[in-house]
Amino acid sequence: MNSLKTLVVWSLIFLWILPVLAQTSSHNSEDSLTLDKSIRTGVLDNGLTYFIKPLQNSNQQITMNFLVKVGSQDEQQHELNFAHHIEHLSFRPSDNFPDGLKNNSKILSQFGMKMYDIYGRTGAGVTRYFYNVPYENEKAINTGLLWFKDIASGLDLNKKSIDRERGVLLQEYRGGVASRAQTTAYNDVHSTLFSVVNSKKSFSSHNRNFPHQDLQKFYNKWYQPQRMAVIIAGNIENTEQLEENIKSIFQELKSSENKVEPKGKEQSNPKREKNFTSVVRNSNGNSAYEFKAVNMYFFYKHKVDKKKDEGLGRLQRQIQGEIVTDILKTRFSESSKIDDRTTIYSSYTPVWNIPRDMLTITINTELQYEKVALENTLYILRQFVEYGITEEEFKNAKDNILETLESYDTSKNRYWVNEIEDYFVNGQALPTNKKEIITNWLSKLSKEEINRLIKEIIKPSPDKMGLIFPEDSESPLISKEKTQEIIKKKAMKKVLPYKPKSEIKRLLSQNQMDSLPIGKKLNAKPGKLDTEIYSLKNGSKLILKPMKSTNSNALTIRGFSPFGASYFPKEEYNSTMFATSIIRSSGVGSYEKKDLKKFYENTQSIKLGFNPYIFSNESGFESEVSIKELDKFLQLLYLYFTKPRKDQAAFENWKKGYLQDARYIINPSKDLIDALKKVTRDSTRLPIASDLVKASQRVNLNVAHRNYQELFGNIGNFTFIVTGDFDSDAVLTAFQKYVGNIPSNSRTICTDKNKAIEIPDGPKYYELSASDLYETENSFYGIRFVHNPPDKKVWQEELKIRVLGQMLNSLIYDLRDKEELSLYTISAGAYFDRRTQRFEVQFRFSCLPEQLPIIREKTNKIIENLKEADISEKVFENQKNRIRSIYTPQALNQPSYIARKLYRYYRFEEPPIASSAIENYLKDLTFKEIIQTAKTYLKPEYMHEVKME
Repeated sequence: MNSLKTLVVWSLIFLWILPVLAQTSSHNSEDSLTLDKSIRTGVLDNGLTYFIKPLQNSNQQITMNFLVKVGSQDEQQHELNFAHHIEHLSFRPSDNFPDGLKNNSKILSQFGMKMYDIYGRTGAGVTRYFYNVPYENEKAINTGLLWFKDIASGLDLNKKSIDRERGVLLQEYRGGVASRAQTTAYNDVHSTLFSVVNSKKSFSSHNRNFPHQDLQKFYNKWYQPQRMAVIIAGNIENTEQLEENIKSIFQELKSSENKVEPKGKEQSNPKREKNFTSVVRNSNGNSAYEFKAVNMYFFYKHKVDKKKDEGLGRLQRQIQGEIVTDILKTRFSESSKIDDRTTIYSSYTPVWNIPRDMLTITINTELQYEKVALENTLYILRQFVEYGITEEEFKNAKDNILETLESYDTSKNRYWVNEIEDYFVNGQALPTNKKEIITNWLSKLSKEEINRLIKEIIKPSPDKMGLIFPEDSESPLISKEKTQEIIKKKAMKKVLPYKPKSEIKRLLSQNQMDSLPIGKKLNAKPGKLDTEIYSLKNGSKLILKPMKSTNSNALTIRGFSPFGASYFPKEEYNSTMFATSIIRSSGVGSYEKKDLKKFYENTQSIKLGFNPYIFSNESGFESEVSIKELDKFLQLLYLYFTKPRKDQAAFENWKKGYLQDARYIINPSKDLIDALKKVTRDSTRLPIASDLVKASQRVNLNVAHRNYQELFGNIGNFTFIVTGDFDSDAVLTAFQKYVGNIPSNSRTICTDKNKAIEIPDGPKYYELSASDLYETENSFYGIRFVHNPPDKKVWQEELKIRVLGQMLNSLIYDLRDKEELSLYTISAGAYFDRRTQRFEVQFRFSCLPEQLPIIREKTNKIIENLKEADISEKVFENQKNRIRSIYTPQALNQPSYIARKLYRYYRFEEPPIASSAIENYLKDLTFKEIIQTAKTYLKPEYMHEVKME
């Protein structure tokens, strides 16, 4: 589902493979292809590797990473999730940090750091630990190094610590209940076909019962210094001193004499692996809302000659492999626009990934269409093999790689950290002149070489096949023999050469363009923040704010009307709220969705299309577009406002789409948010989880289409705000031509534009049932305080309540870190909701049922302690500083923030506040004021609690 751009980014990860030994005594080789000489590196006697990359840039941040070459692919079945378990324990007590480091505000605050600056990630072959310092500070950097050292050898791995984390990991695993059936089936396929993938069927039982000694053994086996690296990049002035500090801190680590090989690099067990499997996906819950999806995975092994797969040979192969998949994806995408029931994807995995050296073809379709989808895919592959790629396809693929390479910002810390990681973990070369090498190799690459590679990889029948079917399926493809029979028959049929689809260069014909007069030149009226205000002939208002910007190519365009779904009868509310989504799926003018998709793909700044919205009390859109493509964008806008399509077939597919995507949409924690919204009478937006899927199936197409036309047809109600670095006359002319010629119905819809929603009285406690679209063993608990703004400056109240929300979020994390409760999904926050015109403070917990009463009691205790000022004032200082770091002078003067201020003024009549006033207010904000804010908004009469099971 990734875009071509993303794929090319990943392709470049694979491009620079050369025969490099990652475990030599020194990486400072004379061979310039090995490692960029601006990187200081070395290997300690115990085998630990370090890399230091000094950078001179305006960003003072120091980025520190600690890598351990171990991940899920190194686990045996009885070691399931051990790498992840250890990553969690790194944030618990350790030798140098008895209270843990991540939530130790006392330590972090003195360095200007936040808990979000420290985190970890467990991958297939590497575990990553991150530590970000806002500026060079030797004590802060050494603290990070000490934490890394603790991860290497000083974690608390006693039975109590290991057992305590079992519940947290179980909560994390249970969080994906809506997609559990699909992920389980996916894991069944891959664990059957590939021996390096473990089955997760017994995850819960294993998590509860594995002997703690097994995890200790796993840690001692894999957490060895020769498998570790420290990476530091940023504005480092004293590189020599930093190098000495690294040596001093890590040299005492002991290395085991026992050499271990990752399971992923061992010889696969042919007796265990199969080359075909079909799996039945269990139902999550209510079958009435289940999409009958069929998923097919076909793997083509690339048999590589190891003698040729060295140096430039391997680099060439990786380039070729990614070019093949990029071109295939384009062809598959064109096929999907014809058959909108099916999407097809391709990927090429390198030697260090799973499945290694494979071209993978993924087909997602609907039950009863799986045979047709398979045959169409096989046809495209046969066509690909028999006729090869075109010169234009080849050129575009190479240009995409070069364009992505050009976009890399080598002044950023993250670029170097990622590149060094690939060097250390994957043996990927990082030469000083990498760009020139790639450019040179690409210039020598020929279309014929790609076509030969296609024939090498794509054989008449895949090497491995895995298929997933819904329950009660009687598909012939469940049978290996019948699937192979279809593949063999299709391989014998004749195919025609590929013909690329024609490109849509513009959306309006010349006759349509000629019928849109620009009209006379308009005079501007002065507006807020030095804006220019124009009244277009159809009654709409245009507000221009030209400003100098570093991103001079981008315009932010926002259009809004203060009227939405609440204007219509109650029974039409649901259909109206979905109307914009339906129009996007149906198309506009003479263009269907598939036509517009092709148009978007051939643009630079409109790839995401045009995305209008309808809320209860507002309709509109917000987009970012380049000046160069402003004309194309406004043509698109013109069609969306004047010619929305009404297509019954597209509507039925739209409804199916919600069922198909349900596993991505539905989430119990999001259901809890919807429940809190419902009990506090907030229906200003669509629900976001189970109720969204159900509501989509109740939509009336006629109502949705009619009300969309009513709202967007009243162009006189719309205000358009444009910010960016542009010439006012050019933008005004374009808006006069397209927006100014949109016909207006000239109706006044209603008068209450910003009416506050009535708030129910509290305190209230609600016990609700979890969604019937999934089964869950968890309990979910939430609190929402709601209160209308007082009769004083809202912007000051908003800043205070944001600080309050951050303080509450910090305090509730103590329930996991200090109270040792089994919590993974927890959050608290506070904000001003402009749709409802009220302040809201919200808490959310996903927990074990037996712990819910304790969580409820302790959360209420936190609230009362805060109101009584019975907490450390340091919590306030830390969170105030966090909010201040968001409202910096630089951020407050960004074009995007200026655009937001203009929107809030012209939409909600909020006067723009000078950035200096915001800075000074936050600077002078006191602990006493926040305590008073807590007393104001955290009153029992504003409180609504929800328990969901």
